[in-house]
Amino acid sequence: MIPHALIRLLSRFRNHQVATRLSLVVLAALTMQLWLATASADEKKTQDEDSWQVIYIGKDRVGYARTVQRETEVDGQTLIVMNSESHMTLKRFGQTIRFIQVLQTTETKDGDWLSFVSEMRNPPAKPNRTVGTIKDNKLTLEETINGRTSKRTIDWSRDLKAPGYQDRMLMDPPIKPGETRKFRTFETQFKQPTDIKVKADDYRNVKNHEGKNIKALKLAMTQSILPQMTVTVYMDEKGNSIKTETPFLGTSLVTFTVPKEVALEEIAGSELDLAVGTLIEVPRIENAHSRKKVVYRVITPDEDATKYLVTGESQKVRKVSEEVAEVTVISLRPDANPRNVKTDDEFLESSRFLQSKDSEVVRHADRAAGGEVNATKIALKMEKYVRDKITEKNFSTAMASAGEVARSLEGDCTEHACLLAAMLRAKRIPSRVAVGMVYVDRLSKFGGHMWTEAYLGGKWIPLDATLGKGGIGAGHIKLAQSSFSDDEPSPMTTFVPLINILGKMKIEVVSVE
Repeated sequence: MIPHALIRLLSRFRNHQVATRLSLVVLAALTMQLWLATASADEKKTQDEDSWQVIYIGKDRVGYARTVQRETEVDGQTLIVMNSESHMTLKRFGQTIRFIQVLQTTETKDGDWLSFVSEMRNPPAKPNRTVGTIKDNKLTLEETINGRTSKRTIDWSRDLKAPGYQDRMLMDPPIKPGETRKFRTFETQFKQPTDIKVKADDYRNVKNHEGKNIKALKLAMTQSILPQMTVTVYMDEKGNSIKTETPFLGTSLVTFTVPKEVALEEIAGSELDLAVGTLIEVPRIENAHSRKKVVYRVITPDEDATKYLVTGESQKVRKVSEEVAEVTVISLRPDANPRNVKTDDEFLESSRFLQSKDSEVVRHADRAAGGEVNATKIALKMEKYVRDKITEKNFSTAMASAGEVARSLEGDCTEHACLLAAMLRAKRIPSRVAVGMVYVDRLSKFGGHMWTEAYLGGKWIPLDATLGKGGIGAGHIKLAQSSFSDDEPSPMTTFVPLINILGKMKIEVVSVE
């Protein structure tokens, strides 16, 4: 079965006017881990199955997960209902953050989806909730973000199998060494189909949660949405999961199947501060955010460094070797009188996270722009306005939408970036968000960050409302960008490169202008 456990671990800190965010996105890796952690070849376990796991990051216990499967009769038809939930507790530069992810799915015994309800809770933010109903080859989605619900319908394919079917398909008969099995499913957080492949290796000894050696079959599981993430699963000879793990920020995200009382023991996750260990130290760069150009060398051991870096007007990437990339970052400032150049509508549309038509977003946009009509001047005024308005640095919220930030006026870099992007669109200035690394002057280190880009005069101009300096210098290294369109997967996928690169990436400063 596949309990949905998209866990967003968002770590941030503040350095004077710099609020830096390290977004630790445990995406579909944990989803797949917990699915195989609950799979079993025991055909007797068909009703009211109750499975518990503990979740570790490295050696630190950070949470637990539970999945319950039961059969029920509705109008003479046997249905399978699954309920799963994941709880995680961490520290982010000394501040505790908690996440609860809940998913309920209903399917037929043939594996056809009927409905699902997915909810992410990250208090004090309002829950994000998605309700999906499948009928007549159509999926109707009702999505609630910041207390506001939108509805849309997309095409549905009958070959997308539900969690119970996937469990049975993989374990009946049990997968054997050297065998590969594939199937298609629907990832409820990304809201799109995905192809899953499970490849069996061979049996070996692995320690369970109690430290006892168990003979287990090693499986490697991948999915097409995030092909760079591989989940390793160890199953005993009866098909019961012992342990799952995936590389994560230079360490591993690990789950063990355990009894209920073990899963519910008090955890030490609040003592684990992931953010500190992922900062990247570099030689001091004087006035980095005022520099016109900085050339960096990015090193990613055993991987192609260029696949994590974005090339554009403000950043050029050159492959030096398989593990080394040279990144030239240029301070790109907007033209005083930009010509009107059309771009794709997705950068102007109001979306679930960038609600440019929200009344409070529009009010802030009007106040920031005043009577100005010049697009460049509006963008720069908005950048400073957002920096000045968001004075409460609330680090306990994972990622608030622009509409929520417009009302609370609190958060850090992601909240600054989302509100600015939505305000720009409210004034018909195309916008998108960028994710990458920012230089923190006080620490002489790079940390994860999000900022905004505005399309002005035919160029994507970087703006950082966390800094509010009238554009950015050469102290940012971009890893990803997104319109946050409703047609894209979850906005949190934008942070995936940070998952893969932080904890093992090195940065050298080649030259500064």
